[in-house]
Amino acid sequence: MKRARVSLLLLAAAALVALASVEHPPGPSAATDMARATSARPRVPGEKSEASETLQFGSAFIRQPLPQADDAFQTRSWAPPPPVAKAPPAKPVAPPLPYSFSGLMEDEHGRTLFLRRGDALLVGHEHDVVDANYRVEEIGDTSAVLTYLPLKERQVLAYPK
Repeated sequence: MKRARVSLLLLAAAALVALASVEHPPGPSAATDMARATSARPRVPGEKSEASETLQFGSAFIRQPLPQADDAFQTRSWAPPPPVAKAPPAKPVAPPLPYSFSGLMEDEHGRTLFLRRGDALLVGHEHDVVDANYRVEEIGDTSAVLTYLPLKERQVLAYPK
C-alpha cells in the first residue's frame, strides 16, 4: 500500500512538472478568441470566417442544409411537366419608307408622283410598281399611299408643307 502511494505521488509530481514546463503565451491569442466566438453560435452556410481552418467542437453536430439539396421526403410527381406556352412569333413589319417626297405633277393622264431614294429619282402613277417592292396605291393632295408588296402592308408618305 505504501508503495502504491509513493508511485501515485511520483506520478502526480511528474504531471505537475510537465504542466509547468509547457510554455503559454502571456494572453489569449486572436485565433483562440475567434474560435471561442464562433463556437458559441452555429455557423451559417456560405459564411466565411477567419477561424474556418480550426476545428470547432460542437458545430459538427449542428444540422446545416446542404447547398442545392432538395427535401428527400417531399411528394413528387412522375408526370411530365406541363408544356410551356410559347408566345407567337412577332409579326413581320415593313421597313420604313426609303423614299422622300420630291414632287407632284398633274396632267391629262392623272397625277404623277416623284420620289427620291438617295441620288435616284423615281416616277410613279397610281397602281405602278416602284423598285419592285412598293406599289403606289393612291396619290392625294397631302400624302401618297404605298404598299410594301412582300408583306402587303400599306404605308403613308406625307408631303412636306
